[in-house]
Amino acid sequence: MSALLSVLYSPVIFTAAAVLALIAAAVAGWLGAHVPRLRAQLAEARQEADGLAAHRDSVIAELALTRARLAEARQAAGRARAMAEELRARLAPTIKIEREFGESRCEAANRVIRNALGDRHQ
Repeated sequence: MSALLSVLYSPVIFTAAAVLALIAAAVAGWLGAHVPRLRAQLAEARQEADGLAAHRDSVIAELALTRARLAEARQAAGRARAMAEELRARLAPTIKIEREFGESRCEAANRVIRNALGDRHQ
């Protein structure tokens, strides 16, 4: 045991302990100087993250609104398509004018109009 105590009290161990204590103090001082700067950077990063999260939320809300408008536009397009098909189906037979042999366009149009008016009154 006394051999162990004599090794611990030797000048080499004392010098090594003193050097390690100085190095530890220097590292602690360096870290102490950089902690406020790192805290400021962390606060700035958190603020930027909050701003990006708010922007993301606004983009998501705008996307939802756009999807709703797109759904409305698709419904309106479907209604317009159905109305156009209905009008085409109703008007297709009335627009068809066939000329008979030797008949001019005006005569054919007059005949079709007379027939349509005659069918209307019956």
